[in-house]
Formats: sequence, C-alpha cells, structure tokens
Amino acid sequence: MEKFVSSKEIVERIEYLIESNNIPKGDFLKEMGISSGNMGDWKSERSTPNIHKLVRVAEYFKTSLDWLVTGKDRSAKEGDLLGESIQASDSVHELSEDEQAFIREYIEFTGYRKQGKRE
Repeated sequence: MEKFVSSKEIVERIEYLIESNNIPKGDFLKEMGISSGNMGDWKSERSTPNIHKLVRVAEYFKTSLDWLVTGKDRSAKEGDLLGESIQASDSVHELSEDEQAFIREYIEFTGYRKQGKRE
C-alpha cells in the first residue's frame, strides 16, 4: 500500500526550495498568491494546497511536480516510457509537434537535474 502524502511534507519541500534558493519567504508567497495563513494551514494539515498552486510552485523552481508532491523524481527512462504510453493511448488527444518537443525537453531537463544531484 502506498503511503499517504501529507500537505505538511509538501510544505517542507516548498520551504526547502525557498531556503536553498535564498528567496525571502514573504516575497515568494506574495508572487505565488499564497497567504502565510494558507501555508500555515497546509503545514498543520488543516487544509491542502490545490493542484494549480503546486504546478505554479514546481514551475517557479523548475522542479518536477512528482518531486514536490512525493519527494521522488521520475527517472528519464520512466519519462520515456510515459511518452510512449501517451502516444499509444487512444484516450489522450493528439499532441502537436511543439507540445511533443516541450515534453521531450522537460524529460531531458528532469534527467539532467537528477544526474546533477547524484554528483
């Protein structure tokens, strides 16, 4: 059985990103449209961040949503399998060449970041 991901763990990863990038927390929260009260509620698990906020945070720090939510990164090999699954699926709308290129670049970037963390 998979472990439930708590909003407290997500907040801890967000705080880690803020601190490791030497960004004033108040400035970051203001730019993201997150009140300090919301952040406190997430940390105490009175509420959870919505997916739109998490996507914006992941984009801001150029990290994967997977890592932000679970603390785990998807490997480049798994990313390639994901791309193949998307192309093979009848339920997914056909992607434009630009969209496919963006996804490939994102997968390569994620692999690059993961490799850099190992060294």
